[in-house]
Amino acid sequence: MMINVGAEFGTHLESSDIAVELIEILDKLPADEFIIDFKDVMFVTMNYAQAYYNAKNGSSKKISEINISDEISVVMGAADEACNP
Repeated sequence: MMINVGAEFGTHLESSDIAVELIEILDKLPADEFIIDFKDVMFVTMNYAQAYYNAKNGSSKKISEINISDEISVVMGAADEACNP
C-alpha cells in the first residue's frame, strides 16, 4: 500500500508528533507492507526524521520510502544513521 505523506500530512514535515502519528496509523491498518511516497514533501526537520525512524524501527510493518528529494535525503539519511548505527 502506498501513502503520499505530503498529501496526507503536508509538504513541510516539522513535528515528531506527525512522524509518530503516521507510523501509528500504519500499525493499525491490515496491510503488512507500506511505501511512503515523499513526492510532494519540500522540507523535513531532523526532529521529524529521527522520530520517523524511531517509530519505524518499533513497527512490525515493512515500511520503505520513495521519491525523496536530494535535500530531504540528506536529513533522512543522517537520522537513519543516528537511529540505526
